[in-house]
This record gives sequence, C-alpha cells and structure tokens, in this order.
Amino acid sequence: MSNKLVDPFGRAINYLRLSVTDKCNLNCFYCRSDPNRCTVEPSEEELTVDHYRQISEVAVALGITRIRLTGGEPLLRTDIVDIVKSIAGTTGIGDVSLTTNGMLLEKMAEELAAARLKRVNISLDSLDEANFRQITKGGRLKSTLKGIERSLQAGLVPVKLNVVLLKGINDHEIEKFIRLTLDRDLHVRFIEYMPTTGQQGKWSQYFLDLARVMEIGASVAPLQAVEGEHGGGPARYYTLQGAVGKIGLISPLSRHFCACCNRLRVTADGKLKPCLFSEDEVDLRPALGDGEKLQEKFREAMALRTDPRIAACTPGERSGQFRGKRFMSQIGG
Repeated sequence: MSNKLVDPFGRAINYLRLSVTDKCNLNCFYCRSDPNRCTVEPSEEELTVDHYRQISEVAVALGITRIRLTGGEPLLRTDIVDIVKSIAGTTGIGDVSLTTNGMLLEKMAEELAAARLKRVNISLDSLDEANFRQITKGGRLKSTLKGIERSLQAGLVPVKLNVVLLKGINDHEIEKFIRLTLDRDLHVRFIEYMPTTGQQGKWSQYFLDLARVMEIGASVAPLQAVEGEHGGGPARYYTLQGAVGKIGLISPLSRHFCACCNRLRVTADGKLKPCLFSEDEVDLRPALGDGEKLQEKFREAMALRTDPRIAACTPGERSGQFRGKRFMSQIGG
C-alpha cells in the first residue's frame, strides 16, 4: 500500500495548513461573529513548537510537500520564528509559507525570511484607511502596507494579497486593487465571501460573483490566463497586458474546486479537519509523541473526506453546506 495520502474519491493530499493560534489583533466581521473572542491572551490549548515539528515530519512522510502557517494571526505567537525554523528544517518539505494580516510584519519580515519562510499571503480588504478600519474593527492600513513593503524587501515573494470581496463594502475598490499589479510583483487574489459559523444569514447580503472582477479587469487592459500557475491551489490566475503582477480568483461558491482539493487543516488546539465544509475532526493530541499513531490519525481523516459531488449545486445551495461549528479564525482559513 502506498504511503501517500489519497482520499476515497481519488484526491491526493500534498498541502497542509497549520493554524498556530485562533487569537487575532483584528476583528474582521466576516471572520468572527463573536467580538468577545478577539483576544491576544495566550492559550494553554495551543500546540507547541515540538508538536508542530512532529506533525510536519509525519505529514511529509505521507506526501505533504507544502505547509502554510495560519491563524488567527500567526505573528502573535512569540515563538512563531521557532515554529517556522522547526518546520522549514523538516527533510522533504518543499515550501513553507504564512498567512497574516500584516500588522506586525514590518518588524518581523526579515527574521522570518532568515528562518527560511518562503513567502507570505497578506489579508488586505481595502486600500482606503476609513474603510479598512471599519472592516477590521480598528486596524491600521498603514501598518499592513508597511508590512507588504518589508516583505518584498526581505524576499518573501511572491507576496500575495488576499481580498475578501464584499458587495457594498469594498467592491468599489476592485479597479484600484487590480491596478496594483501593473507595475509591482504582487498577486492580488480576490476571494468570494464564504459563509461560516455565525455568518450564514449574511451570505446574500455580501456575496458577489467574481465574474465582476473579470469585467473590471478587462476594462483596464486585455486579460490573459496564466497557465500552470495554480500550484495545486484554488486560485485561477490572470495578467493584465504588460503587467508585472497577477490577478487571482478564488471562487468557493460560484465555481467550486472541491473535486481537486489537495489540502488538510490542523487547528491550533490539535484537531485535524478533513474538509472545510464539514464539522468532522480528528483529535491529534492523543497521538503526539508516537509517529505511527499520528499517521493513523491522518489516515482516519482521509476516510472522512467529503464527497466532491455535493458541490454540484448553485451558490445559494452551496452556502448552506457549511456545517462546521468553528469560526473561520478557529479553522485557519
């Protein structure tokens, strides 16, 4: 029997998202529905550096080649550099990256790069200070922009900017975001609003099909699809004629990608999630310290992977399939 992870529907798994905390220094309304959970207090439930090393070693042995650190806000972990070093030092790992809101990145980008972090994804939902502050419930746009600049300087490239598109809130900024790719090596990725725990009722109010991005992009300059740029992920990439950077579209509702899903997620408290849609979880904690038992836990999660055929429905029907009990910040995106 092959040692690689393949689910019952034939999908090979080579990408693991490790959440290192569910704490955050922002409180974006689409990520949480309980503002009281927005705290930076440490948690005894969070996995340790050694736990992440163990999980990474087992994951790589099972065919994982890419690991992304997520949150919450990963940079709130005082030992985040040690976590990066530990995972990047795993024999066989091809790519270690990190998703952040960028607020703390200006001071940490060079140290993270020295720890062998390859690249960063930075959440940026508005280029307007007031709108950014409203979406994030108090964030400082200048801090994130400085984090982007420092990441480019530190070589954490390509820098990918994640824009959750929200109808009536930031859709008037689509063209401004698109134009960022004209003369800078930035991947601006638009993400459809995705209802999760506590957010289902807001779905129709904020959802906007990403076809609108293509319309606006084509009005700026001719668009061309970038072949071979998916990297096993959900984004479809395009370039404006003559542009340095790229435009990415991530469409979990209007153009689902379940059939080619190649990822698993581990929460900060040690639960392995086989599917973002599902409430199913496998607790890794009892197996920590035993590599064989950890492998068994990963294979247990494989059996719980969701049938991709459930995705064959309209965006409205699909929005009702999110059955998890965790906020997005608790899952790691």
